Amino acid sequence: MLFRRSAPLAPSPVAPPAVSAATAAEAFDIAPLLDAFGQVLSAYAQGSFDMPDLSSSEAGEELERWRRHTVLGVPLEPSVGVPSLSAAHRDYPGATRALTDHRRREKRYVESALSDLRDALWACVERVHTVAQADMQADEATSIQISRVQTAIHGIETGAVKDEVLQAISAITDIARSRRDTQQAAFGMLAERIDQLGSQLEEAKRESETDVLTGLGNRKRFERTGQRAVQIHMLNRTPVSLVLIDLDHLKQINDGYGHAAGDAALQAIAGSLSKVFLRESDVICRVGGDEFVVVLAGTDEKVAQRLAERVVQQVASTRAPFATAAPALSASVGYALYEGTEGVEAWLGRADAALYRAKKEGRGKANGAKGTAELRQE
Repeated sequence: MLFRRSAPLAPSPVAPPAVSAATAAEAFDIAPLLDAFGQVLSAYAQGSFDMPDLSSSEAGEELERWRRHTVLGVPLEPSVGVPSLSAAHRDYPGATRALTDHRRREKRYVESALSDLRDALWACVERVHTVAQADMQADEATSIQISRVQTAIHGIETGAVKDEVLQAISAITDIARSRRDTQQAAFGMLAERIDQLGSQLEEAKRESETDVLTGLGNRKRFERTGQRAVQIHMLNRTPVSLVLIDLDHLKQINDGYGHAAGDAALQAIAGSLSKVFLRESDVICRVGGDEFVVVLAGTDEKVAQRLAERVVQQVASTRAPFATAAPALSASVGYALYEGTEGVEAWLGRADAALYRAKKEGRGKANGAKGTAELRQE
């Protein structure tokens, strides 16, 4: 950009007269800048949408008013005899504030709307989960009754009556099976859609569910993920497993090398876990001082066992980050396949019992959880 000058400046030791901001604004060719700023305002005006306290038309009119003012010089308030303002008398800072305030208001509204949508979505899932549980219990009770009737009917000697009743029972069984298959297909489609929507909405909560020390999920993240894993399993019946990891001898590390060393060891464990659980759907959380838990969607018990054993090996090969002469790190691991009827705490409790057995057997081991029926027999 060049200043316009009426005559060449003559050499002089005297400083040139000061140029006012208004004169400088007039001297520069600011038309391209004004056009660009006007196009930004126009784009926001055309793209405005309804918000609780401001309609799209009102927002568009306000931004259009600022566009006419900054680009064309139209006064913000109608003035008789003042058709157009010079560039020096236009309120550019006011236009910038108006655009910034509008963008902030839209951002708050979108974040609030996403949060409401997320909550409504999972309220729907929870309701479907409750209905599905009740329906499953009813099917189980119906099956028991049909089995009893069949047993009784086999003892009837009157052939015609016996055949009629058996045909009726067979028809009822076929209807129930068809209904279950239809529901299962619908639930599977719903679960797939929920997974897609969940991926899009998770970012809104990620920050509040992050463990500060390790960068992994925290207890809140695990509780939410575990509950949703249970609900999704109810819909599509795909296996889901849980792996619980405990850093061995954290107290000895803290006592011998200081709490900073203990923090470094926990961060090293977090790094080891990230090398084992590589899928985007694997949710790794720190749930206690030295405990980590991983929720593995679409993972059966055999795969969970291999991953648990890999964790033990990976941690054992990790150098202690706090002292060169420190003993190798080790972790004890328990894993559990979700059985389909238990709550999240019971599921975690079975994995914790398996981890406790691993510690009793000498630490640095991985153990699978016992089933609910097996635990009841003990």
